Amino acid sequence: MIQYGEITVGLPIIRNLKRWLIIAVIVIVVSGLALTLWTVQQEDNLQRSDLLTKTHLLQADISTAYVKGLTGSDSDIGSPYYQILKNQLIETRSEDPEIRFLYLMGQRSDGTVFFYVDSEPPESPDYSPPGEVYSEASVTLLNAFSSGKDTTEGPTTDRWGTWVSSIVPVTDTTTGQVIAVLGADVNARNWNIEIFKASTPSLIVTLLLVLFLLIFVYFQQRNDRERQILTESEATIRESESRYRTVFENTGTAMLVIEEDTTISFANKEFFKLTGYSQEDIDKGKSWTEFIFKDDLEKMIEQHRTRREEPEKALKQYEFRLITKSGGIRNILLTIDMLPKSKRSVASLIDITDQKVTETLLEQYASEVTRYADTIRQTNDKLNLLSSVTRHDILNQITVILGYLELTKMTSDQPSNQEFIDKEIQAAQNIKTQIMFTKDYQDIGAQSPQWFDIKNLIVANAARLPLSTVKLSVHLDNLELYADPMLEKVFYTLLENALRHGKTITTIEFSYRPLEGGGLMVTYQDNGEGIPAEYKEAIFERKYFKHTGFGLFLSRTILGITGMTIRENGEPGKGARFEIMVPEGTFRFTNIK
Repeated sequence: MIQYGEITVGLPIIRNLKRWLIIAVIVIVVSGLALTLWTVQQEDNLQRSDLLTKTHLLQADISTAYVKGLTGSDSDIGSPYYQILKNQLIETRSEDPEIRFLYLMGQRSDGTVFFYVDSEPPESPDYSPPGEVYSEASVTLLNAFSSGKDTTEGPTTDRWGTWVSSIVPVTDTTTGQVIAVLGADVNARNWNIEIFKASTPSLIVTLLLVLFLLIFVYFQQRNDRERQILTESEATIRESESRYRTVFENTGTAMLVIEEDTTISFANKEFFKLTGYSQEDIDKGKSWTEFIFKDDLEKMIEQHRTRREEPEKALKQYEFRLITKSGGIRNILLTIDMLPKSKRSVASLIDITDQKVTETLLEQYASEVTRYADTIRQTNDKLNLLSSVTRHDILNQITVILGYLELTKMTSDQPSNQEFIDKEIQAAQNIKTQIMFTKDYQDIGAQSPQWFDIKNLIVANAARLPLSTVKLSVHLDNLELYADPMLEKVFYTLLENALRHGKTITTIEFSYRPLEGGGLMVTYQDNGEGIPAEYKEAIFERKYFKHTGFGLFLSRTILGITGMTIRENGEPGKGARFEIMVPEGTFRFTNIK
C-alpha cells in the first residue's frame, strides 16, 4: 500500500513538470520568433539601405544633360546620349550581379510612365525599347516623380517577375524638377534567401533550446516512469504471488510444483487429501517418483527428462497410477507443463479412478448390448425370412384362388352367382394388397438414412410413369434430403396418384422455400381436380386407400423416420398441393455455382 501511495504522490509532480514544460516551450518559442522577426526586419532594412546607396552612386554618375537630350521614343536609339546612358547601365549591372535590372523612366504630361533606357541588350527578351509604356507603375513609383524623394518598394510583381526595387529621382540641376527616375530591381527570391540566411542563427538557437528542454524533460519523465514501473511491478509481483497461491490452493484439483531433480517444492491441500501425505513429508524433499506405480515409473521419468531437454516432444497430458501413503492405487489424469524461464514444472492431478470403473462397466454393458443386438438382429432376420416365405406362399395361394374364381365366373350362368363371385374376387384382391403392404412396411427403417438428390429422384421416378401429356417442372436447385432409403416411394406415390386421380391434370411442379425459424418446405402442386376437404387428412390413414392401397400412409411413415412431415393443403377443384416440412439438419445444397 505504501508503494501505491508513492505512485499517487508522484502524479502531481509529473503534472506540474508538464505544466512548466509547456510554459518554458512557449516562452522560448515566442522569444525566438520575436528575435527572428527583429532579425528579418533589420536585414530587410539593411538590404534596402544598401540597394539605395548603390542606386544613388549610379545616379550621381548620370548626366542630366544626357537625360534631357532623350525624347522617350524610338528616335532615341540613334542618339549618342541614349547609347552612353545604356552602356553605363549595362556596365554597372555587370559589375553587380545581385541587381537584375537598371533603368531610367520618364513621365508624360498625362501621367503615363515610360522607359528612357534600360540595362538589357536589344536581343534580350526582357529588353524595353525607349518610349515603352510601363503600365504596372505603382503608387510609390508615381509619388517619386511628384515628390522627388528616393525610396524602396516591394516585393511587387510585374510582367518580368517579382522584385524589390530602389527608386531615385533624377532632377534638373537648374530647375530642381524631376526629369526621370532611376530604378534598380533585385529578384525577390534572392532577397528573401538573404533574409532567411540572416534569420537562421536565431531559428537554430530557438530550436536547440526547445530540443535541449525536451530532451531534459524526456529523461526526467523516463526516470520517473521507470521508478513508477519498478514500484508498480513490485506491488504487482506481490499481488500475483498472493493470487497465485490463492488459485493454487483453491483450484479444486491436486497441484504440484516439481524441481528438475524430481523433488516436490510445493503442493496444495488437494494433493495431501488425494495422497495422504502431509506438508511435513514434502518439506523433507520428497520425490514424486516415490508414489508412482512401478509399471508407469520408467515412462514418467523419460517424460520428465524430455520436458526439460526437448519440451516440444513432451506429452502435456497422460494417465498414470499413483500409490497413496496407505498403499492404495488411484488412476490419475496428469496435466503438466514447464513454468516459463525455469527448470520447474507445474502439474495438475485429477483422480479418474471412479471414471475408470464406470468406463469398465460401460464397456461390459456395451458388450452385452452388442450381444443382445446381434441376437435381436438374427431373430429379426429369421422372422423376416419367415415372413417373406409365408407371404410368398400366401400370395401363391391367393393367385390360385383368383384363378379358380375367374374360371368359376366364366363357367357360371347364374347372374346371382356372378355377383357373389365378383365380391369374392374383390376380397381376394384386397387380401393380396394388404399382404403386399406388409412387405413395404417391413422394409421401412431397415437401413440407415442417407442423402438423396431430390431432383434426380423425381426425374427417375417420372421416367417410370406415362407423363407424356403432363408438363413436369422441378425447381429444387441442388437440394438433398436426409431420409430413409425408401424415400423414392414417396415421390413415386405422389406422381402415380396424380396420374390416376387427377383426371384433368396437365402440369406438375415441385419447388421449395425456406421457413421462418429454420427448415424448409418442399411443395408438390398440380392442376388436377384436387382433394376434397373432408379427405385431406383421411388420405394419410391406413384405412383409407384407392387402388394401390397404402401409398400415402407409407409416405408419411417413411418421411417420419428423419423427422419430416407431409400434409395436403390444396384448394379442391384447383389441384392437389402436398407440403413436406423438412427440419434443420435433414437438408443441404451441394455444388451450387
